[in-house]
Amino acid sequence: MKNSICILLVMLVMTFLHVAAENTAVGKRAIEFDLADQFEREWSWKQHWKGKATILVLSDWKGSDYTPTWTTPLTARLKDRVKFVALADVSLAPGFLKGYLRSRFRDAYATPILLDWDGDVFEHYSFESGVPNVLFIDAQGVVRLHVWGKGSADLANAFASNVEKLLPPR
Repeated sequence: MKNSICILLVMLVMTFLHVAAENTAVGKRAIEFDLADQFEREWSWKQHWKGKATILVLSDWKGSDYTPTWTTPLTARLKDRVKFVALADVSLAPGFLKGYLRSRFRDAYATPILLDWDGDVFEHYSFESGVPNVLFIDAQGVVRLHVWGKGSADLANAFASNVEKLLPPR
C-alpha cells in the first residue's frame, strides 16, 4: 500500500513538472517579428536584436502595473550587457481602438513598447497572462530563461544572477 501511494505521488509530481515545463518558452528559438511601437516606429527582431543577448519583457494590460518591478532592477544591473525590448499584448483590442491605445501608450511610456496586435509573439513564447513574463534569449537566439510574476525583489535579483551566469565573461 505504501509503495502504491509513493508511486502515485511521484506520478503526480512528474505530471505537474511536465505541465509546468510545457508552459515555458525555455529552449525555443527566437521568433522573428516586425512590430511597431506606440510612436509608430517599426522594429524588427532581425535588425535590432538578432545575434545579441536580449531580455524580453512581455505584458498584457492586467500585468502592466508590475512591469517596472522587473524592468527597473534588471536594466540597472544588466543594461551594459544585454539588449532590452518591451512588448504589450494588445491582441484582444478591437481594431477601432488602435489609435486610442497608441496614444495611451505614448502618454504613459517614453521608451518604445512594441504593440503585438495579433498576439503572435506572445503565443510563441507561451505567455502566462496577468503578470509580466521575462525571457532571456542568448546571442544564438535560444530562450534560456523564462519567468513570470509580479517581480518581487528576490525574483528579479535571482533572474539577473542567472542571466549573468549565462553571459560571456566581461
